[in-house]
Amino acid sequence: MKKALTLLVFMAASLFAQTNSEPVISTIDGYAARVNNRIITYGEIRETVTPIIPQLTKAFKGSELAEKVRDLYLQGRETLIEETLIKEEARIKGLALPPEVLDGEMDAIIREKFNGDRALFNKVLAERRMTLEEWRAEMSDRLIMRAYYTQEVLHKINVTEDEIQAEYERVKDEFFIPFRVKYRYILINKGSTDEEQAVKRKQAEDTLQKLRDGANFAALAEKVSEGDPALSPWRDPADVKEVLRPALRETAAGSFSDLIETDAVFYIIGVESRQEEGHTPLDKVREGITAKLAAAQREQLHKQMIDRLTARHYIERYD
Repeated sequence: MKKALTLLVFMAASLFAQTNSEPVISTIDGYAARVNNRIITYGEIRETVTPIIPQLTKAFKGSELAEKVRDLYLQGRETLIEETLIKEEARIKGLALPPEVLDGEMDAIIREKFNGDRALFNKVLAERRMTLEEWRAEMSDRLIMRAYYTQEVLHKINVTEDEIQAEYERVKDEFFIPFRVKYRYILINKGSTDEEQAVKRKQAEDTLQKLRDGANFAALAEKVSEGDPALSPWRDPADVKEVLRPALRETAAGSFSDLIETDAVFYIIGVESRQEEGHTPLDKVREGITAKLAAAQREQLHKQMIDRLTARHYIERYD
């Protein structure tokens, strides 16, 4: 066991050794696991996980990278064990695909990935040192595994309306909508002298009266406001000056406040839109909740399938 684990660590280290900034793939090989009489080699695992190695080398260094690569190998081994279990089960049950299904799959791949060029497809097979018969056998395994997985897992997923409703109630706080408003304001400075303050007060009162007489708030704000007359984004009143909060909460959408007076200025608040406190309706989050529940069911059904297959087949891990 210790020897096999040491081998795995050595393989992990060899994968991120750098030559011209590129990972070096070790040629070392050996047995990683066995399912019945089917041997899974470290080479097979290496072929599976190698495309992911560059992402790890960018994100991690040194011993941490070695540990991540080792974990990747272990995950890769478990994936191959699961695939082999399904293949073994399919073999025992005599599952097979008609030749015409494989022909159709090959035609679709040539059409979609090789632009209909069969010669290019054959060239790629040759570069992989794979015969057409070997490719068909590999593709048959993949299609049978897909069909088996669909039958044992995907077709058994069933998210009910009661489950959706129960999950919505359980996580309802995640969909809480705080009260928010969009607003404009008119700001008029009071001035410093008594005479200025009297003039400014009358200006503020006249402005309010014009609004009551039907003047457009945005246009009037542009004309008389000594502050920014632009429409605000959605704002929580808690993030606004305290003196303005009551008006923001109490003023109806499309309406405006009375004069708001501070020591230095007059405000008039015009509320354009209100979003009342509440929760996002279920219909607007149903799709996400359904997907989450389906994913959880899929994970559970997958585990149950693997547990069943594990109980019916012999598995040995060399670590």
